[in-house]
Amino acid sequence: MTTDMKHNGAKSQSCSGPRQTRRDFLGKATAAGTVAFAAPWVTTAARAAGEINVVLNQGLLAKLWIDHLHPQFEKMTGAKINLQQSVTSRMLVMLRTQKADPPDLMQFSEAGVFLAKERGLIRQHNAKNIPNFAFVRPAFNLADYFSAGVVDATHTIFYNTDRIKKTPGAWGDLWKPELKDQVMIPPVTWNSGVRMVTSSAQVATGKPLKEAQYEWQAGIEHMKKLKANGAIAYTGAPQAIQSLQSGQVPVVPFYGIFINPLIDKGAPIAPSTDLAEKKHGEIVGMNMPVNAKNRELAEVYVNLSLSKEFQSKIDSILRSPAAHKDVSASKRTLELNGPADNIGYADWAFLSKNRPKITEKWNEVFG
Repeated sequence: MTTDMKHNGAKSQSCSGPRQTRRDFLGKATAAGTVAFAAPWVTTAARAAGEINVVLNQGLLAKLWIDHLHPQFEKMTGAKINLQQSVTSRMLVMLRTQKADPPDLMQFSEAGVFLAKERGLIRQHNAKNIPNFAFVRPAFNLADYFSAGVVDATHTIFYNTDRIKKTPGAWGDLWKPELKDQVMIPPVTWNSGVRMVTSSAQVATGKPLKEAQYEWQAGIEHMKKLKANGAIAYTGAPQAIQSLQSGQVPVVPFYGIFINPLIDKGAPIAPSTDLAEKKHGEIVGMNMPVNAKNRELAEVYVNLSLSKEFQSKIDSILRSPAAHKDVSASKRTLELNGPADNIGYADWAFLSKNRPKITEKWNEVFG
């Protein structure tokens, strides 16, 4: 996923207490019942590094990890977390330019996973060292254990309920005359921007995603009509969210993980939950660079990210589909996300390879 959302004060997390001995750890784990089996043992050699370097996505997604996982990780391992926040496209650049000395974990979406795997930039997770991988829904196991999917950052149309009284029922509605000058779309530098091209191709060709995504040129051509209808592209998340909340631009495609919590707090916003061409699914995962140094600590971090306890917060806080098979969507999450069978997943192995061409043509229209 690609966003420009910021979380102030989240530059790094430090150790919150003295390091534990193996005996201390096992004693506390046994007392907790199942904790001993929730994370692999971290060896003395791994701890000698004393830190782990993690790059998370941005905004509310990163905040969830910072607030709820980092304190637990630090207490369990005694390790310091050196944290950065970035976006998928920039993380891919980091993987290439820092291949010899990369971070230990990077949180980016399926849009980058297949490309990173093909280029030999990420390594396959060792599932036997990550016990909670056994509880991951199959769709979240990306590229055969190369990415541990943690959340589905579903992308759909959101609209200001003070300005728009009829819920858009299709991506094709964005082209309608009644929404002239009322639509703001994501830029092509965002993964959701590329998915707008695939949806445009669906509208233009009348074909389902599994066919239309390979005709992205038709999607670009049809987007010329969208621009002629007054649609503009936003440049950052704050601009999009402010415009949507205020109603200045009342129809904005966006990621539910960033908007759903605002709706819960009373923002005059509602989602389109059942689109004719389907909503956009985008699974975000934890990915380990091929030359990551603190692998055992990274495996503990991934394992905690996949735990039922943490995954339940994906549902209760972000109101998004979780990876853990024993975390059932709450009534509120179902209300905000709509039918699971109305989510379409793109062929990112294909789209990533063609992204430079897609970007070039998109810029000719909206650049």
